[in-house]
Amino acid sequence: MQTKQSFRVSRLLGAALFLFLVSPLAAQKEAATLDKQPEYPGGMPALIEFMVKNITYPEAARKAQAEGMVFVRFTVNKDGTLSGIKTISEASRNPREDFVREAVRVVKSMPKWTPAEAGGKKVNAEMTLPIKFALDEKKP
Repeated sequence: MQTKQSFRVSRLLGAALFLFLVSPLAAQKEAATLDKQPEYPGGMPALIEFMVKNITYPEAARKAQAEGMVFVRFTVNKDGTLSGIKTISEASRNPREDFVREAVRVVKSMPKWTPAEAGGKKVNAEMTLPIKFALDEKKP
């Protein structure tokens, strides 16, 4: 059984802001050619609200008082759907499997995004979303 997450909204906000500072992370050259970046419907406040409402902190991680970050990479397609959802890892971080599963599950459940535009046309764009798992209190 899992319990609802206990995110520090400020950490989630910081992670979400990080998304827009580095996105599209893997396609820096393509980012320069985009007239408009992909956007979650309702913008940053709506993305944060969605994450807070939908992420469930894994019970085993909560009991272990574990925290961590998962980077989820995906493509926002021309029609706003998401595809190619996968996690990426940094050399210094090896996230818990339960964090990875939860992060991917939540991204897969997102509604359509507003797609990127280049030259007045909708285009696919790759995004990377960092998802921070942090407990409010260090109590089981």
